[in-house]
Amino acid sequence: MPFKDMLNDRVRVMRSSGEEHADIPASVQKNKIFIQQSDILIEAGDFVERKMSNGGVELYEVIDPGFHEGLGSIPAGYEMVVKKSDGKKESQPVASQGDNNPKVFIVHGHDDLAKLTLARFIEQIGLNPIILHEQASSSKTIIEKIESYGDVGYAIVLYTPCDVGSKAGEENKPRARQNVVFEHGYFIGRLGRSKVTALVKGGVETPNDISGVVYIDLDERGAWKMDIAKELQHAGYKVDLSRAL
Repeated sequence: MPFKDMLNDRVRVMRSSGEEHADIPASVQKNKIFIQQSDILIEAGDFVERKMSNGGVELYEVIDPGFHEGLGSIPAGYEMVVKKSDGKKESQPVASQGDNNPKVFIVHGHDDLAKLTLARFIEQIGLNPIILHEQASSSKTIIEKIESYGDVGYAIVLYTPCDVGSKAGEENKPRARQNVVFEHGYFIGRLGRSKVTALVKGGVETPNDISGVVYIDLDERGAWKMDIAKELQHAGYKVDLSRAL
């Protein structure tokens, strides 16, 4: 009998990032779970939920993902070492108004210093910065990664002078990368304007067709930190302003 025919269980993988994969064929044993699937990333600390035919639910924590590449007729997959978990891990929904999701998505261009400075500040005030290129790709396209890791409570967009552009016949001006403008609009649509703030460095051109959007000057003195903290407070976060200094 082919091994795939022995995958009689159905499980849900719940990653620590909030990403989920449901209805995956698996074989759940005492301390191991077998999955013949290589298009998802499973890491230590993730959880696997098994729904049993009697209506019960078992939750396992991944100790060692045990990923192996395909060999001949044997497809790639996981032979996970797991342990049962006493506390149920709840999946995190997409953030909406009133949620206090601690993850903050950072939209950025090519200014690594600005990106890292903002990320360290977000950590300093007790929140979790999400930077897209630091997350696992799992064979996803860019937009699929944004959708997957966009389960955040807030987004901060860095408008830095990484490109130049202008109307035809006019002098070029510093602009943010096109992906920055696109992702700015995406998160306004996903989270609402009150959950998105843009940090603008220098004289970078900003979109002129979005009303009611918060733009904060990314000044060298660091006054932007207090402004960001206040915006987060206004959005419902409990932020100790003394940690923003």
